[in-house]
Amino acid sequence: MAIHWQKIAKIGVSIFDQAWLSGISLLISLIFVKELEKSEFGLYVLLFNTCLFFQGIGGALLAAPYTTLHTRKQGLHQIGVVEIFTKGTLVFAAGAAILAGLAYAAYEAWSDDPLLTTAAGIGFAVCITGSVAKDNTRVYHYSRHDPTAALNSNLVYGCLLLGIIFLMVQTDTVSAAGVLLAIGACSALVSVPRLLNPMSKDIPVANSDPAPIDTASKPDTRQLLGEYWACGRWAALGSLVTFLTSNTYPYLAAISFSKAEVADISVARLLSMPIALLGAAWFNLMRSRLSQWAAENRHDVLDSTVRKSVIGAAALSASVAVMIGVSGDLVHHFFGEKYANLRVLNLLWTAQTGLAFIKGIYAATLMTGDNGFKDLSRIGVVTLAATVVAMLLASMTHHSESIVLALIFLEIFQIALIQRSRHHMRTLRCQVSS
Repeated sequence: MAIHWQKIAKIGVSIFDQAWLSGISLLISLIFVKELEKSEFGLYVLLFNTCLFFQGIGGALLAAPYTTLHTRKQGLHQIGVVEIFTKGTLVFAAGAAILAGLAYAAYEAWSDDPLLTTAAGIGFAVCITGSVAKDNTRVYHYSRHDPTAALNSNLVYGCLLLGIIFLMVQTDTVSAAGVLLAIGACSALVSVPRLLNPMSKDIPVANSDPAPIDTASKPDTRQLLGEYWACGRWAALGSLVTFLTSNTYPYLAAISFSKAEVADISVARLLSMPIALLGAAWFNLMRSRLSQWAAENRHDVLDSTVRKSVIGAAALSASVAVMIGVSGDLVHHFFGEKYANLRVLNLLWTAQTGLAFIKGIYAATLMTGDNGFKDLSRIGVVTLAATVVAMLLASMTHHSESIVLALIFLEIFQIALIQRSRHHMRTLRCQVSS
């Protein structure tokens, strides 16, 4: 059997790319643990989590339909898809930052929390702009099957950010506001130039035997925008629901407990980072490939890849759980007395993150169908109703572990609903083929 070294190299680059970004996030968390009080770390988690919300919506409205449409178009139509994606990303990033900045300013004026400073608001807005731009730029590189370009961009981003944080540590000026501002500025620096000039390199057509570009067949921009919206509106709803079901725990902890509890829950999640790391790497590398295999009717390859990926995700999660189980309170060992007695939270987060990885694999296959985004949005609406009930019950227990247990239940619930939709999709596919 031939060994596809190029494919193996791309997988390795993709994993290292995600590991590099995750390592930077871990380092920032470690610095906050060492340098700041729990309350300011909790503020950073709350603001950065909100940045992730806008990043997810931007990805759903633009990156998700772009990945789907890019594999189906050729020539000038494919270039039109790229232009809508890049320009739309810049507009969305700026608009989201302005909207979030105004909302923060209004809340700052109403609240008497001394941690909510104007500097933190500026850092928050800049972080949104840069994070949205950088994440969608990664999607652009991966859609070209060029993870090396994504890695190079992220290496520059990481080195710049680490340099700035090192100066903050040396001058004793580490703060949530400063780190958010640095993240946003460095992200924008490595991504905005590419988004402003995406055609500086030739754009390869997704098909292995591309047709020549027909310069007379100019794309209808309104039609392409309609295709974007047809996919993006459902993906955005799904992204919103996913955020509400998976990323509202910091807000719930802050309301039900305190910012210190937010810090405890967030630190306990760090040990499950290898699972999230590989899950993100898998999605970056395989999302466009799954769409391409579906477009080529290579469903046997697609299904085989999904089965192997799910087995791998389950094995990885079990390995991390065993490591935590036999190694004692690792968080206490690494982070000291401030973060003791978090072993149960470590194990619960491991289960939740592993299930989220598996859910992401199944959801990615559902996106390859014509009605996949619509199915995911419907699943999201049902899940949202379940989330309200689960989180309400969790907040009544006065135990932070109950929040993660609620998240585990919601992941299992979503997997069951996605599997039901996948079964329906396969049934329709068999009927059409017969």
